[in-house]
Amino acid sequence: MAQYGEEFIDRLHLVWGPGFLSPGGAREVARIASGLDLNNALVLDIGCGTGGPAIVLVRDLGTRVICVDVEQQLLDRASALANEAGVGDQIEYRLVTPGPLPFEDDSFDAVFSKDALIHIRDKKALYAEILRVLKPGGAFAASDCLSGENAADDKAFQHYLSLVNLDFTMATAAQTAEVMRQAGFEHVRTNDRNAWYTELSRQELAQVEGPLRDRIIEVSSIETYELWLAVRRALAAATNSGGLRPTHLRGYNAKDR
Repeated sequence: MAQYGEEFIDRLHLVWGPGFLSPGGAREVARIASGLDLNNALVLDIGCGTGGPAIVLVRDLGTRVICVDVEQQLLDRASALANEAGVGDQIEYRLVTPGPLPFEDDSFDAVFSKDALIHIRDKKALYAEILRVLKPGGAFAASDCLSGENAADDKAFQHYLSLVNLDFTMATAAQTAEVMRQAGFEHVRTNDRNAWYTELSRQELAQVEGPLRDRIIEVSSIETYELWLAVRRALAAATNSGGLRPTHLRGYNAKDR
């Protein structure tokens, strides 16, 4: 069953903008890729969603992108938006199934992902696959929603998890960095974005409670709106408590093959 139905996509686009299923827009994509020279690079975008990040990578950073996702309706939306943005010829879309990536070793100059890895249960296997398809010297640059060190005892965080209707698997930043190293990444680092999203989630909640209310109801229903409003309030509280911690991830394939 699809986790991102058409109506849910429409709701998320109202909050985060066309092409984005998570916060921050083009500016956050640029932050994730900060310091990397990606001009003319071939980039794999894992969990591309509706394609906003890929458009930014091509338009602003000069890349070519292969996008993969597990839901066809997301790829269809992404392709349409890329064509509207005039960059469709620089992006390729592939429907994949969970598991090994369908690419040869050393295929990509960089691997990118924006807030999609939260849906992957076996992180170590995924990181090993990312490392395998990265060229020597290539970079993995991503953002993901991680959990705080005391998330198990964080009532706000646990309440959020009880409400959200998505398949999430989260770890702490320290656990994530260690698993990346175990998979073979070198020069691993994480950048906590909790402070940034604590403020932004307040702003988003105010939009959902106010100016966006009628538009959300228009694309869904009053019942859906009320349920989602509870989720958005819980998300803001979980971020404020530190249980939910958006984080940037970076690692490199430093080994010669």
